[in-house]
Amino acid sequence: MSFPVATAYAAFDKTAVDKTLAPIFTNVINPLIMLAFAVAVFVFSYGVIQMITHESSDEGRTKGRWAMIGGLIGMTIMLSAWGIIGLVSNTVGQFN
Repeated sequence: MSFPVATAYAAFDKTAVDKTLAPIFTNVINPLIMLAFAVAVFVFSYGVIQMITHESSDEGRTKGRWAMIGGLIGMTIMLSAWGIIGLVSNTVGQFN
């Protein structure tokens, strides 16, 4: 015995998605990613300066090294986020 199952189809309007998400990505998410990337570059640069100026102090070099590692991790995360957003936007639709 089989039961009839109704099939529902959802309409996908690409232009509506583009009109809704494009301003969010353009005006909010992309500037936040760029700001976070700039902060990561600043932290990395601070670590380099810390290592150079405290070359005789083990504690100063350790702090500089950790700042550099944190900056690199932050830059990697921001580049990955930017890449994932680009992948999703190319898959679903252009958000430009």
